[in-house]
Parts: sequence; C-alpha cells; structure tokens
Amino acid sequence: MLTALSIVLALASGLPQTNAHGQAQTQGLALTQLPAPASGPIRVEAVVVELVSRQSAVAPGQTLELGLRLQHDPDWHSYWRNPGDSGLPTQLELTLPAGFEAGAIQWPAPQRHFIPPLANYGYEGEMVLPVPVQVPATVEGPSLRIEGKASWLMCRDICIPGEASVALVLPVVREGAAPPSTPHAALFEAAQARMPTELLEVAVSVEDERLSLGLPEPLSSAEFFPLREGLIRNAAPQPLYAIEAAGQPPRRLEVALVSDTAKAAAAAPKTALEAAEGVLVADNRVFELRPVMAEQPLPAGVEIARVAGAPDRAPPSASSFRLPGFWGGSAGERAVSSNGPTPGALQIGPNARGESIGGTNSIGDTDSTVGRAARGSAPDASVDFGLVNLLVAALFAVIGGLILNLMPCVFPVIGLKVLGFARHGGSGDAAQIQAARSASRASAWAFSAGVLASFWVLAAALLALRAAGQAAGWGFQLQSPAFVASMALLFVAIALNFSGVFEFGTAMTRLGQFDSAPRPSKRRRRSSLGRSFGSGVLAVLVATPCTAPFMGSALGFTLSASAVQTVIVFTALGLGMALPYLLLGLFPAWLRWLPRPGRWMESLRQALAFPMYATAAWLAWVLGQQAGIDSVLALAVGAVLLALAAWLYGRFVQRAQVARLSLTAARRRRILAASLAVLALAAGLTIAWPTADTLALAPVTSETRGAEGLPGSAAAWQPWSVDAVARARAAGRPVFVDFTAAWCVSCQVNKQLVLDRASVVQAMARADVLRLRADWTSRDPEISAELARHGRNSVPLYLLFQPGQEQPAVLPELLTQGIVLEALAGLGSAH
Repeated sequence: MLTALSIVLALASGLPQTNAHGQAQTQGLALTQLPAPASGPIRVEAVVVELVSRQSAVAPGQTLELGLRLQHDPDWHSYWRNPGDSGLPTQLELTLPAGFEAGAIQWPAPQRHFIPPLANYGYEGEMVLPVPVQVPATVEGPSLRIEGKASWLMCRDICIPGEASVALVLPVVREGAAPPSTPHAALFEAAQARMPTELLEVAVSVEDERLSLGLPEPLSSAEFFPLREGLIRNAAPQPLYAIEAAGQPPRRLEVALVSDTAKAAAAAPKTALEAAEGVLVADNRVFELRPVMAEQPLPAGVEIARVAGAPDRAPPSASSFRLPGFWGGSAGERAVSSNGPTPGALQIGPNARGESIGGTNSIGDTDSTVGRAARGSAPDASVDFGLVNLLVAALFAVIGGLILNLMPCVFPVIGLKVLGFARHGGSGDAAQIQAARSASRASAWAFSAGVLASFWVLAAALLALRAAGQAAGWGFQLQSPAFVASMALLFVAIALNFSGVFEFGTAMTRLGQFDSAPRPSKRRRRSSLGRSFGSGVLAVLVATPCTAPFMGSALGFTLSASAVQTVIVFTALGLGMALPYLLLGLFPAWLRWLPRPGRWMESLRQALAFPMYATAAWLAWVLGQQAGIDSVLALAVGAVLLALAAWLYGRFVQRAQVARLSLTAARRRRILAASLAVLALAAGLTIAWPTADTLALAPVTSETRGAEGLPGSAAAWQPWSVDAVARARAAGRPVFVDFTAAWCVSCQVNKQLVLDRASVVQAMARADVLRLRADWTSRDPEISAELARHGRNSVPLYLLFQPGQEQPAVLPELLTQGIVLEALAGLGSAH
C-alpha cells in the first residue's frame, strides 16, 4: 500500500503546478512562471519579447498595428505557423477593451532549418509578428492599456518553451489624427516585405509521391512553404522546371509528398489541393497560392533551379559516442579530453556543426532582422536518430541498469534480495524443490515486471512533462518536496517493518518467496507474485537518487529522442536492473552458491533496518534544503505518528493476545486499534505534507541558493550561473562546475570523498580554478537547460572549462581524487 501511495505521490508531485493565471495553453504547454504583465521588453531564457506598436498612439476608427517583437539570442530560433517536422508555432492572446477587434497573427515567410533528415520552418534574430487591431470610433480615456499573453518555443541545441505576459500603454489621439510611427516601424516594414501580398493560382497534379505546382509566371527561382503540417516531406529538395509546351504553365515546381498523402491524393483530389496550400517565395516576391487541379499531368520540363534538401546523413562527428573513463587513451585523456564533440555525453544525431541552411531565395539581406535560417541548430524535438544510435543508447542503458544495483541507494533492497535467494536452499523432497523452482521463476518475472512497470511510469511522466514544456530528468521526482516527504515516511515504515514493529508483507522485497507446500493455493501464489512485483517497484523508487556510469549518456539520448525511443531506453535500463534477479530466478541451480537459510536471516533483516532509518534521515535533510527547517519538524512529527500507527497495528491487530477474550471482544479490540492506527497515520501524513505556505518560506533557485546549503562545501564554492562562467572564461580563468542535488547520493559521495578533500581543494586553488556549484535540488529551468545543452538530463555532471578550449571537459559520474587531480594537472600544461 505504501509503495503504491508513493507512486501516486510521485506522479502528482512531479507534474508542474498551475501558474498564476490558471489557464491551459492551446498547445498543451505548461511553461515557466509568468512575470506580471508589464510594458517593455521581457527576457525569458534565450528570447526577449515585447508587445510593440507601429503607431505611437491610438487613433479612433483606424487600424492599430500591434506586434509581438521577438529578439532571439545568437543561433536560437522560434517557429512559423507551420513549424515543419517538429516545433510549435508562436501564439499571442490579446486582452482588449470592448469594441476593439484583433485579427490573426500575420506571418512573414520563414526559412527552412535543416536537421537531417528533418526540416523545420521558423525565424531567427530580431523580428516582429504583426497583429492588426481595429479600433472603434470612440475610445474613452486619454490612454489605452493593452495586455496579452505570448507563448513560443525557442530552440538551439535544446528546445525551451517560453511564455510571458506582455503589455503596452499608448496615448489616445483625437479622431482623424494620424499618429507618427514608433522606432519599431522598421521591424514592421521588414515583416511586411516577407508577407504574401499577391495571390497566385497554380495548377496541381500528382504523380506517385510527387506534387507538381504549375506556376503561371516564368520565375527563375521558387521555394514552397506549406500551410498544413504532415502532408509534404519538408526536408526534400524542390526542383524548378521550365516548360516550353504550348498551353502549359511556363514553370513547374516539384514537391515531395509523404506516402500517406500521396495515397490519399490518388483517391481524392482534395488532399492534393490541401497539400498545395501555402506560401511561395520567388524572385524577391512572396505569393499566397490558390491551387486548382490540372486537367492533365504537367509536362516534365527542364530543371533550371533547385532548392536544396537536407543532407542524406549527418556528418560523421554527429553520430560519435564518447564515454569518459571507458574508451581509449590514458586516464587523463579519458577524463579530460576536450577535442571534437563534447566528451562524456552520448552524442547522437546532428550537432551544432552539422546543420545546413535551406533555400535559395531571399528577400533583401539574408542577415536582416527578419527570419534568417537557423545556423548551428541541433534537434528541435523528437528526431529519429536511426537504429544504430538507438541500439547503442539501449546497450548503455542495460549496462547502467546493471551497475545501478551496486549503487549505495539500492543497497538496502539488494540485502533483502539476498534474504529471498537464501530461502531457496534446496532442502526438502523433490516435489518441494520443484515447487520452489517454479515459484522462483514466477517471482523473477513478477519482480522484473515491477521494475519495468516503474521505469515505464517514469518514462511516461518524463514524456508528459516534455510535451508540457518542462525540462525534467532522472530523479526529477525528488525535486518535489511532497515526494521527498512521502519517500521519507515510506522508508520509516519499511525500517519499522524490518525492526519487527509490524508485519506488512515481510517478503515484499524478496524475490522468489514461495510456499513450501507442494501445491500452494492460488491465493498464496498471487500474494507471492504481488510481493515480488512490489519489490521491483520499491527497487526503482530507491534507485532514483543514484546515477550509475553509462546511465547519464544513455538518458541524455532521450532529451531529443522520440517517445518510442525514450520508452525503449527506459525499458533497457529496467532490464539491466532486473537482469541479475531474473537470471537467478530462471536458473535456480545458481542459488546453491548462496548461504543456507538460518536464524542469521532475521538478524540481517533487522540490521538492514538501520540503512533505511539513515535513508529517511537523509531525505529529511533534503526536505530541509528544499522547504526549510519547519518542514523537517513537520516530517519528524509525522514520522512519530506513523510509528505509533505501525505499533498499534502490529501490537493490537496482528499479534493481539485473544486467548482470554471472547471473539466479539477481540474483534472490537482489533477494530479500535486499527481505527486508531488509521487516524494516527492520517494525522502523520497531514502534518508531514509540505504546504504551499511552507514552500513559500523557502524558495530555492540557482541564483538564490549558494554553495553553503550543501554539506562539506568549502568557502570557495560559488553558486553557478551562465554569466559567472562567461565572465571567468573571458578573464582566462579555468572553471569547474559541479551539477549536483541534495537528493543525489552519487553527488554527495563524490563531494565527501573527492571534491572537498584537501588535496583536490588545494590543487584547484593552485590552478586558480573558479569552483561553481549548480544546485538542482529543486526544479530550476536554467540548470535543466544547461544540463540538456551538454546532453544530460540527470546529475551528477562535472565540467572543467580550460582556457583556450571551446568545449569543456566532462569528468565521469563517479569521481576519484586521481581523476580530478590528473584533469587539473592538464591545466598547467594548458597555461
């Protein structure tokens, strides 16, 4: 029951909370916290947005040209109305006074961004999306305030949803006056130059998977942008042909259809017409197409121009794989190599150097403020990286899952698995041995099912958060104080169970627990399988604070992978974790190497309660880091009430002495004890649960939280920020960044045994290394984005920026003093 409760709490607490506006977005985005509506520019991550106007005042009875100005950081881009193979269109919802009427966003023609084998449509640099507003004949008051809510998706090598509440205050002039233009008028003019201003009727024919557009003018170049998603192959080339035949259009533009569209078009011409709806950029002009079906297939013609498509494959470097500490070279080279792709991350798919720019048509300067092609972009969303890359990521996930069994956070569960295995000592007659082996196999499958089901739940939660625009990674549940509190109470309950206070599924974490009878009842078999399934769930719950070698790279693959690929990687991770127990269950003969059952098993079970108590204490400390000391007191009171409930249940319900009592009296006594236990449990959960007021007293972000909040921190540790790294690198100073979290066991072990040891601290001081700590204990979008930028969605991550090196060195997840000191020794040679 407690295990199931924790799963529910994990899902509930892992979802983003409703923002202050409480509004659902049309694209399903749950985005970063909104600033209050304000006039002027607002920066959200890599984009500055602002509600602007072409006119400097509101004139009654005239059209007011508003617009959403977006100024992207270098190499970042947002999306057109049809984003292409991935992405989301920008949205603007205006709140206007009565009588005002806003039109739809006017979309300048985009450019294609190639991410082989896909392509997207969008904008880069500074630009504006105009929105016409019809002003009524009468406007009250000397000024007008217009508010709106903008949402967009910004992408570079990662994609981050953005949202902002924007506002604009304009004076009202008398009727008939013509207000002057604002400084933003140039942006509106640049956008207007990319607007479709002419209607062009085109003849349409379909042959196989080729859509032909018959153009009535002898154009020298042309590029087609479809209005509807999913009908054409956006990354395919678009050849332009000259037709000399009489009675035929002088030009034919060929567009590749997706297979389903081609089949549908062959059966219904309407599909072909829908696929041909769009915008054509040709000879410094922008047309809106009006497609009509051709009476007969258009002639082939002679090719005179071509809009290039995406390359057939990404550059070789884009599909390279590197894991520090495992492949090639000396230890120092493996740990600190910074040549080529970013080491330490599983680099899959196109990187920042492997993208090309689509299109041969441009209107005006290609570096104008409107819609330059995205240079240096990597996968925007769910990109199909190919079978080989997926298999490598899955292999790393299996290895990481195997190693995860050896991590300290999983140790208590492993000890209990030993108890379960030891019970298969092979004693008894042949029927009992055969029954034991059969039950062992069934329980092995049940345990594996519990592990896999838990990993699937985690994958589904991550995909849901990703679809909602939230950056989440391995262990994201522990960023929620509610989940941390529930996990702490769960570990207290398990520890009390191991200590013998009450008996609640004593074999919950045993694999292959079986009835010694030759033919156990169906009820007992189902109970045994349920306990084994719960064992797998619990193993995954306690494993989430740990990141094993290989896991970081494999999980980093899921940042831009499709939903199916993400589920495959998480399935491989679960299989790796369950594999040892599955093998022992399927091959019972191996169990003879384990000690025979005996009284030592009960002693071991009780001894393993203390690691559980220690884990609960550690989680209480994590909760204090997230929500303040008052939350720790509430958790402690809740734990006491939970212990009272467990004692009442164990003493008066499970082990009640009823020999001197009548059946009715014994039943009443049990009911009373059970009721008091339920009340105590409910009170404990209510008191321990972090409230909104408690969380408000302890806000934690990467900017407000310093290194002093973490254990064993030397005074030299400074809070991480992008600006701090940039300033230090500009000054030629080496930088070491520790991406960590209070709930990450591996992080804490590395701190205590390596990073805060005197030899390492002194070596960093001698090399004048700036030590920055990025604390991901609570959800932090900036840290999430930085982790994703380096191909990770989990901690720990250790980066060493060396002067003169473009990319940082990535150290392994499990550190030793030798690895760090050798990496620091390389700084001396760099100087």
